[in-house]
Amino acid sequence: MGKYAPVIKAAECGSMTRAAQAMGYTQPSLGYIINNIENELGVKIFYRDQRGVTPTETGESLLEIMRQIEALENRLQDAARVSKLELLRVGIFSSVASQWMPEILEAFYQAYPEAVVKLETAPYYLTGELGVKEHKLDCSFFAGRCPSGLESMPLYEDPYYLVTAAGSDLAHCREVSVWDVVGRYPFIPTNESTDAGSAIHEIYQLFAQSSRLDFQPQENQMAIGLVEKGLGLTILPGLTLLDLVPNRAVKVIPLKEHLTRTVSLLLPRESDRSHLTNVFLRLTQQQVEKWKTTQKPYRL
Repeated sequence: MGKYAPVIKAAECGSMTRAAQAMGYTQPSLGYIINNIENELGVKIFYRDQRGVTPTETGESLLEIMRQIEALENRLQDAARVSKLELLRVGIFSSVASQWMPEILEAFYQAYPEAVVKLETAPYYLTGELGVKEHKLDCSFFAGRCPSGLESMPLYEDPYYLVTAAGSDLAHCREVSVWDVVGRYPFIPTNESTDAGSAIHEIYQLFAQSSRLDFQPQENQMAIGLVEKGLGLTILPGLTLLDLVPNRAVKVIPLKEHLTRTVSLLLPRESDRSHLTNVFLRLTQQQVEKWKTTQKPYRL
């Protein structure tokens, strides 16, 4: 209830007595509040007689503004309530969004149906890191080294695979070394390979140094499409490939180097985390463990 609610209620009821009863005030207390508002504004808002109260001409125009102020104050209070108590901002990348987030959110909303979860795509690992450091995100899925001042909770060890066309001369291989393909095949980079925080960034640099890169970094699905047409090969993590390779004419081959990325949840230190962030962490750990037992990682 805002400052001008007593004036608005008195106008609606047409009576100080009825307005006071509706708002839980005594009639003298409500009259005192309204008198103070009139004195503060230096105008008469109501005509008063034995039948009740009637807005003056000035009062009518002021009441419209007061209603607008009350509405804005209500919006302000609602926004503050959500921001402070019920808003959780989570940084995600696409493979996590498709594989894990539906179940995590289902469990989270069962526990906190009034909460608001805002998912923000973090195309590079540094995006999520900066978001958490600058308090723009409450937590973020992450796959780099834990930055100083933050905590990283490991969730899943995700292996990288080489992806080539089904008709490629590599398609028969059970394993491939990076050194078998660097300088011999065009490489189609993705955000994953060009991200300085990625475990395969050094591989991308090897390709860049040994041969001319024919392609700019591509979105994952576009990269798979180019690979399928025999225009080059790429390297992507298994979690990403789960949604990309079904029904595509590509071959996914393990790397002899056994490169992996550790998918984690990046958070502020425990003393700086909100209750909702801790709940989200706990539910994420539970749901990912359940996913590991029901959904096998990508295999040939």
